[in-house]
Amino acid sequence: MHACGVPLLTLTRAKLSRGSAGEPLPTVFKSLSAEGIHFRRGQLTLIAAAPGVGKSVAALTVALKSACPGYYASADTDAFTMYLRAGAMVTGWKTHEIETAVEHDNTAHMDTLLEKRSDVRMDFAGRIELDSLEADLKAYAMTYGEWPHFIVVDNISNMESEGEGYQALEASCDYLHELGRETGAAIIALHHVTGEYDDGTKPVPLSGLRGKISKVPEMILTLHRNEDSSRLFVTPVKNRTGKNAANANWNIPLEYDPSRMRLADLAPAAPAPGA
Repeated sequence: MHACGVPLLTLTRAKLSRGSAGEPLPTVFKSLSAEGIHFRRGQLTLIAAAPGVGKSVAALTVALKSACPGYYASADTDAFTMYLRAGAMVTGWKTHEIETAVEHDNTAHMDTLLEKRSDVRMDFAGRIELDSLEADLKAYAMTYGEWPHFIVVDNISNMESEGEGYQALEASCDYLHELGRETGAAIIALHHVTGEYDDGTKPVPLSGLRGKISKVPEMILTLHRNEDSSRLFVTPVKNRTGKNAANANWNIPLEYDPSRMRLADLAPAAPAPGA
């Protein structure tokens, strides 16, 4: 069986093979790209972090700013919360300001900006059932004439799968890995970490993944933040095509403003006076 079922769809109608396997999505974070950290088509990337650290924000930032058509299964975050986050990302407003705008029916400008990314389709079912996922992807391909360039699964624990615990997570990884191969999409799956890292402020090594599901993904990024949440640190604990640090002794900082859902490369340091 193909990952998306047989038949997937009318292959002559959908241009399923745009781009070769391993081709990166357009760069969103230059500091990550400089270290060989890319979200690659046809490959599975896991992003793992404690609750509330920012893994959904990181995935949504890639989804909106990569300028690629895509599909986002948001089982872990409700539709209105994602609307607030996406609105903050495209406007620079604070999320509470957007809530006020919604209350006063004053969202026309923001909605116009969000409609420019209408090729990023969202699903908010609380459980990611494989039949529904495959049906959604077929519908996407029939609508746009190609598979989505990326598929975000938020999160992998919400996926329907055979077995329980570790076996279920392994099966989900195998499924998503095959899904990437079949569609050519960059697969980005979000995941949890073990309890000792749940405060979100400690670097998470490869061994800190819940379920220890590190075998299948081509790349695994773990996230943690500083005490005031002004920095989000990205650690490539597994990376087949670039720098990695399985013991989490090296990371890349990004500037983070949770109030505006802003995640970006750090600004260059200002030159010293008289330099």
